[in-house]
Amino acid sequence: MIGVIVIVIAVLAFLTLFKKQPAGLPPVVGTIPFIGCFPQFAKDSLGLVKRSYEKYGDCFTLSLMGFKMTYLVGPEAQAVFFRGTDEELSPKEAYKFVIPVFGKGVVYDSETEVMYEQLRFVKNGLVLSQLKKAVGIIAEEAEKYFEEKWGDAGEIDLLNEMNKLTILTASRCLMGKSINRALGKADQLADLYHELEEGLNPISFFFPNLPLPSFKRRDAAREKVAAIFHSIIQERRKSTDDTVDDVLYTLMNSKYKDGSELLDEQIVGIMIGLLFAGQHTSSITLTYTIFYLLNNAQYLDPVMSDIKEFVQEESNGEINFDNLKKMTRLETVIREVLRLHPPLIFLMRKAMEPMQYKDITIPAGHLVAVSPQVGMRLESVYKNANEFRPERFDQEEKTPFSFIAFGGGKHGCPGENFGILQIKTIWTIISQKYNLELGPVPKTDFTSLVAGPKGPCMVKYTRKQ
Repeated sequence: MIGVIVIVIAVLAFLTLFKKQPAGLPPVVGTIPFIGCFPQFAKDSLGLVKRSYEKYGDCFTLSLMGFKMTYLVGPEAQAVFFRGTDEELSPKEAYKFVIPVFGKGVVYDSETEVMYEQLRFVKNGLVLSQLKKAVGIIAEEAEKYFEEKWGDAGEIDLLNEMNKLTILTASRCLMGKSINRALGKADQLADLYHELEEGLNPISFFFPNLPLPSFKRRDAAREKVAAIFHSIIQERRKSTDDTVDDVLYTLMNSKYKDGSELLDEQIVGIMIGLLFAGQHTSSITLTYTIFYLLNNAQYLDPVMSDIKEFVQEESNGEINFDNLKKMTRLETVIREVLRLHPPLIFLMRKAMEPMQYKDITIPAGHLVAVSPQVGMRLESVYKNANEFRPERFDQEEKTPFSFIAFGGGKHGCPGENFGILQIKTIWTIISQKYNLELGPVPKTDFTSLVAGPKGPCMVKYTRKQ
């Protein structure tokens, strides 16, 4: 019996290897029946995409355990991805694997119209007036954190510290001081979100509910986070304080077009997703920004000159929205860091109908993906693409859909401005308070869907006199 199975598999493999590729379809990577190139994808997904682009060009398909994932690489191809309508390319169908984290009835587990209404509620909570208030909140929480946790001198894992600080400041901006009272310890939420993040990896793309230890920890962490957020909502509903105005307030007072209000479970899910989407981007980018600045004096010195001029001299030491917006040289550093080290290495949609790109037809049912990590390091788009050159964002002409660290089109990240302000604020405080001693820029860990520095990222610090 075993011999017969072996013979059948061998025949299928032979037929697959010599089967002529239908005209007009993307070239397929992975010829082993059913398995395709899944082992290579699970081991080194990014490397596989890079090699496939170099061999097949800007459109190709990975065969993965019965799934077909077609990649579009480069601005011209990426434009098709970002300009596609939801009827053509559905994000909701592609991101079902995040439902265990975000929850039922929220964003990707809701009807398309409901999903867009929920995203609109979030955008309403991140308007300019809220961003201006957020700067003060971030500065207050960061100052408090450094005084209580860092003191005058010591050594820390910078990525770990920035994880804690970014989620602490973001959650305070989104939910007010209630979050501080609801947590047992300051870094509890960061620890729980780390478990959520560990539960998203290349395998979860396809099999998000396997009985894996990381998935079990993910689900347990989600329950704990949900319980914390539910308690905050219940406290807020009982409160008579009418001065509270944050994203949670916006969600609790938003109504769908049919007049119905969001359920508490939906609010919880949106808050979990909003924090999840922003926390890793900010902490990873902030960590890399600090390493790059302190390893490149030619960029550090102008950034510090701006802080002296706009914060210390013009604003008497106060960090506010207006002086942060003037720090354009710091912003070019942040954007160059995001170009070289985008936390999300893949963005996906599902083809709901056949799609045309040049003379290639992408069949309905394919997962369609772009890779910020590959697409933003193309020599044909960015000169000396692997070099750290922030000035390129001032000097070089911007090709549409060449910078995709925050996505693009109608699905661009709603928290982009908040994230940039958060990074600017925290760096401004750290750079004025401490001298930092660190090593070279760390390499990136691509083993999870959220790619950050390979740790630990140890940094010694002493308080400035």
